[in-house]
Amino acid sequence: MKNIIIALVIFLSFGRSVEANNWLEDFESAKKIALATDKLILVNFWASWCEPCEKMDLESWSKDDVKTLMDSYVSVQIDIDHNKNVASSYNVKGIPFIFILDGNGKVVYKSMSYMRKGQVMKLLKTYALSTEFLKTELINYNTKQNFVNAYSLATRYHDYSLFLDEDLRKDFTSTASYYFDEALSFLYESDHSSKAAIEQEIELYEIQKELILKNSKKALRLLSKIDKEDVVNMNTDFFVFLNYMAFKLSEDEVQAKLWEAEVKEIYMQRVELILKAV
Repeated sequence: MKNIIIALVIFLSFGRSVEANNWLEDFESAKKIALATDKLILVNFWASWCEPCEKMDLESWSKDDVKTLMDSYVSVQIDIDHNKNVASSYNVKGIPFIFILDGNGKVVYKSMSYMRKGQVMKLLKTYALSTEFLKTELINYNTKQNFVNAYSLATRYHDYSLFLDEDLRKDFTSTASYYFDEALSFLYESDHSSKAAIEQEIELYEIQKELILKNSKKALRLLSKIDKEDVVNMNTDFFVFLNYMAFKLSEDEVQAKLWEAEVKEIYMQRVELILKAV
């Protein structure tokens, strides 16, 4: 929390320059401010010699209506010639390259190409979201990167995606997958006694991702590859829930009914959210 307070001080100190051109230049400060203000980060990778970048600045970024939309973000402009490490970490090989990131710098959206003003405005309107729902988990991960915090944030992203418009769910469940991958990396480096069970649970979350994205047939194919007898006790209820939801969304009421009796009450709210989402 101390770091976030410091970030706000930095933000205020940059106030005049930000007001003038709407861009921060310090990437690490931008991440701290995003965590403090529950905003996503808008990143514009550019260079002074880039003609399309200059054209976007003249036609889009400098316009008042675009600047107003940028207020929903922490906006940072990265010169690839002076910030080669940052550009390399995001595999930036061409510009202009626009990213939408969370407060930890994980990718939500990216697009490498010149955008017309209308495209820029549509993009900014689409991702103008509050991350308050994720705040605790985002900050915990930022404070200490370990298995528990990566895993908790990944599962929270799944929950968050259920409240978003359909065209945004793929991006945010993909961000969840980044954190699940990191959680697995931390897990493999540890001597955790339940590695196999946790690996299986994350596999089940990836199946839930398909249900959130309305890919019930794919979810059923993935579930069919898992023998119920091989599901460990800690994952049984989750496995039952996923089977019920997959058949329910596939409109196979007969099979759905067979699984419904085993669905625990704790999962019923998630059932309602997924059904509402689709």
